[in-house]
Amino acid sequence: MRKENQDINQKKSRRLKPGVRLMLAAIIIILILVLVSLAVRMFGGVDMTASEVGDATSSAQTSTASESTSNLQTQSTKTQAQDSTTSSASGHYVQPAGAKWNLKLVNPWNPVESDYAQSLVTYAGGNKFDSRAIDKLKALVSAANGKIRVASLYRTIELQTKLFNNKVSQVMANTGKPRVEAETIAATEVARPGTSEHNLGLAVDFLFEGYSSLSEKFENTATYTWMMQNCAEYGFILRFPKNKQAVTGVSFEPWHYRYVGQESAREIMSRRITLEEYLEEKGH
Repeated sequence: MRKENQDINQKKSRRLKPGVRLMLAAIIIILILVLVSLAVRMFGGVDMTASEVGDATSSAQTSTASESTSNLQTQSTKTQAQDSTTSSASGHYVQPAGAKWNLKLVNPWNPVESDYAQSLVTYAGGNKFDSRAIDKLKALVSAANGKIRVASLYRTIELQTKLFNNKVSQVMANTGKPRVEAETIAATEVARPGTSEHNLGLAVDFLFEGYSSLSEKFENTATYTWMMQNCAEYGFILRFPKNKQAVTGVSFEPWHYRYVGQESAREIMSRRITLEEYLEEKGH
């Protein structure tokens, strides 16, 4: 009994005073509120003031704009790298600056520079041709032994403009198409001003034996066969082969030849490729 009384007295002595209990209760309540607040922020929706929403939106827009600009700059860099060898707009080969004179590319995607200086000498009949290749042209004509004769060599931009406009008018008259569409059609047969190799002084149109005008029928002649076998030995190539219009931009012309030099001509003709394909492979 005495021991029980001692235990009761010890328990009473261990009881907290009312003031201490209130303080502990207040601390516990505060901790609970803090935990609840943290839980709401972590797992529940958090209301934001209009100012806070604006700041967050602005931050997101800035981040998005920054990413967009970065992407555009990256794409621009890629495009510029491609443009050194390929036209980004059309996918066609664009020749780098500094090409050798005999391998200079002229087509719808590689126009002649306005300040390009030709090196011309007069050929028979008042025609002009590049002075560095005139002897090869004469040798080719001589070797053909009457099978071919020169129809057209160097042309000025003014003459090319006249020829192109005449072709456009012809297409409009024959098809009834508006000028813009007629120009697109005409450009597959007559080059637009500034995009013809004749402006370089390195291209030649030949008339074949037995013909008085240029014709696709040349393909079926013995002269055409002879040209395919021998033109490369004099540095010339068939510039616009059959079924290569997608590459050259010009339809088949069995009469149009271009001087590129013997080494290049031999490879181009033996492989039956275009000048565009050859230059792109070589990186010229």
